[in-house]
Amino acid sequence: MTLDAATKLFPWALYTKKLSSRIETPYCSGVFTQEDADSRAMHLAVGTSGSLSDGNIIRYYWLVDPQDGVIIDARFQLYGDSALIGAAEVGCELSVGKNYDQARRISAELIDRHVQEKGSEVGFPKETWGHINLIIEALDEAAAGCEGIPLAEEYVAPPITAQPIDVTVGGWPGWQELSLKQKLKVIEEVLDRDVRPFIEMDAGGVQVLNLIENRELIIAYQGTCTTCHSSTGATLSYIQQVLRAKVHPDLFVTPNL
Repeated sequence: MTLDAATKLFPWALYTKKLSSRIETPYCSGVFTQEDADSRAMHLAVGTSGSLSDGNIIRYYWLVDPQDGVIIDARFQLYGDSALIGAAEVGCELSVGKNYDQARRISAELIDRHVQEKGSEVGFPKETWGHINLIIEALDEAAAGCEGIPLAEEYVAPPITAQPIDVTVGGWPGWQELSLKQKLKVIEEVLDRDVRPFIEMDAGGVQVLNLIENRELIIAYQGTCTTCHSSTGATLSYIQQVLRAKVHPDLFVTPNL
């Protein structure tokens, strides 16, 4: 399929800038061979979905640490529409740094949120969600090829610190002038988009309890986060980094343990 045909099927005007950049510059495009895996003492996992006859096919290649099941690198090859390229790239971004059990729980909603922007309800046009489903199927097949590899004993929650944090220059517009109710709504919106999807992959949760003097955010952990050692370490640090980058640099987060 030519680029012209692909863009006519799914107009670029419907894509967010984040999605467009991943389509135009897919850093994870490529392949790993068994020789590549052997040279790095890694397990090679491959997952395929779709078919050439249908016009869309995706194949993932993972290099997985045989000691703890963590995906250290990911590549993809595909034939299909432009939206499939973007979805495949996001699938790689979300997989690397997680173990295969976490990666198999990546959802279509999580892939979509990864390329949403402020003010956009979706990252992928609804017409392209069939492409995201192909990605989910390929990730699941790759994960199935890792069964039998032991997971780290301390594995409880996803390593969300691996996720990139985009900084909102100047913080949330008009933050200081917002009422307490409005500020809490902004915080909830950011948590919904940039934190909760990753924590929910392992049945964890974060609840906002209060914002004290417009600076100290009190939260409560839910689900598996209540017993996870990273809830006062890596996870807490990530939540605070996100809120400082996207809302206001003076915010600090305190868990109600």
